[in-house]
Amino acid sequence: MERLKSKPAASSPSRQKRPLLLYLPGMDGTGKLFYRQAQALQAEFRVRPLSLNHPEAGHSWESLADWVGSQLDEGAYLCGESFGACLALAVAAQQPERCRGLILVNPASSLRRRPWWWAGHVLLPFLPPALYHQMAERGLGFLAELSQMEPPDRERLRQAVHSVEPTVAAQRLALLGSFVVEELPLESMTLPTLLVAGGRDRLLPSVQEVQRLAERLPQAQVEISPLSGHACLLERQMNLRRYLLKPDGVFAPLLLNSAPAH
Repeated sequence: MERLKSKPAASSPSRQKRPLLLYLPGMDGTGKLFYRQAQALQAEFRVRPLSLNHPEAGHSWESLADWVGSQLDEGAYLCGESFGACLALAVAAQQPERCRGLILVNPASSLRRRPWWWAGHVLLPFLPPALYHQMAERGLGFLAELSQMEPPDRERLRQAVHSVEPTVAAQRLALLGSFVVEELPLESMTLPTLLVAGGRDRLLPSVQEVQRLAERLPQAQVEISPLSGHACLLERQMNLRRYLLKPDGVFAPLLLNSAPAH
């Protein structure tokens, strides 16, 4: 007697209904540092961290934005951190019809106004590897509020920072130097946008920057985390889901009715 072949299990309806949320990482480009937030957000989204180190991602804003756009479902959300926040803005400006909302964390759109970016992108490729990694190690306390992180999270951050080659870091600094947010049509972008800044960001003036962006974005919500540093998504108290589900927030009409009770 022929054995009946079992059919593959169908995806659950709730999973099919959940919109896609793409995470665009910071300078490390790995996409591996979103795990804390992804775990909390998976009830509302299909979370997919992207690696900007993918060979098809390209090395210019145009190619990066095109590649990210090719990964989007209709009505997807973009969550960008630092460098990734700039990329999220570029994608949303280029393909607004495919985006449903933006989450921008410590956006690096202010970097070109910082005096040290030029020296960084020019000098980094010429540093001896040992000196480069020594500087990266010493810069961890500048990059993150380490006291707000658990030891395993600090170690993952350390590994991600050390994984970035000097030439890649220089290339991304050069891209940030050429990113002119003033030229983007932010006033016409009606996407709900959550802007998150760390009050103890020592790398960039993120609080001032999110306030500047909020003045131009029609549907912007600003959240300041007073004790957070630049790499705040690894901190134990950071919870993007809490901001997204605020009853009076810009995402409330989209997410609040579908949020599971806790």
